Amino acid sequence: MALLVTGAMGHVGYWVARRAAAAGQHVIAQYRDTFRSDDAKALGSNAVWVACDLADPAAVDKLADEHDIDSCIHLAAISNEAYARPQPLLAVRANIGATANLLEAARQRRWRRFVLVSTGSVFQKTSSDSPILEDVPPSPVNIYATTKHCAELLVGMYRSQFDLSAAVVRISWVYGPPVATDSPARGPIPTFLRAALAGRPRRDPSGADFAASFTYVGDAADGLLAACRAKQLDFDVYHLGPGVNFSAGQVAAAVRRAVPGALIELGPGTEPWTAFTKMRGPLAGGRFQENIGYSLAHTLESGIAEYADWMRAHPEAYR
Repeated sequence: MALLVTGAMGHVGYWVARRAAAAGQHVIAQYRDTFRSDDAKALGSNAVWVACDLADPAAVDKLADEHDIDSCIHLAAISNEAYARPQPLLAVRANIGATANLLEAARQRRWRRFVLVSTGSVFQKTSSDSPILEDVPPSPVNIYATTKHCAELLVGMYRSQFDLSAAVVRISWVYGPPVATDSPARGPIPTFLRAALAGRPRRDPSGADFAASFTYVGDAADGLLAACRAKQLDFDVYHLGPGVNFSAGQVAAAVRRAVPGALIELGPGTEPWTAFTKMRGPLAGGRFQENIGYSLAHTLESGIAEYADWMRAHPEAYR
């Protein structure tokens, strides 16, 4: 029996597929357009790579019929508002239609487990910096958040109406290799690390007031696999993350510890990190630890240190 990992050429998806394959699990690694042959080969014989447009129900049926799938971690999506806003209908098809097609395949073939990876962005009207627990009602506004919440509702419907062992796991602000970009959508960690390792000072006019609940990519992957392997999922929604927000100043301090001598100065304000999302409290709640038994392995400092070590081994990421 195989684990279907959708979006397996994406950031978290690749880590999930790699961790699962390394543990000896048979993985069906789905991708749509982007394919990196070297990365695919690195996962070895336990991973079978399959090109599939998940928004096409016939293509999903073909995928499910040709492979002995019993569980799915669904990560494939239009991944943020910067991509969703120019093409809203594409976001609807990719984030809602694909989820519906996969859930129906799971229902018809009685898959053991279905995990939808969602986002803290569904809480856009939550202005408080207080922790956001798993039972807080979502309040999406923009295109990306609305389509992700619609996908969450579909998971809840298939869980309640068809007794599918399905749940939503929300994560946000994931950082770590191999993504090393200065895009505001990825937050300050890769930006600060790139500058620090290149020996470039950062004197930003704004950003000191920004804070978010950053999660190391390896922890995100391990948590999702733990949810997929759990004996049972007692809840329809779980939050996976540190449960607290870290300020840009804390990020800068951790980068300075990982790269001694780094110069990072920040002025007041939250830009550019809030260009595509609003600040909110951290995703929090005890369900992941209590029901699944998984806790994050990395602190902010250890995650940034590990990320810095990877960048040093891959200087092309910051030069």
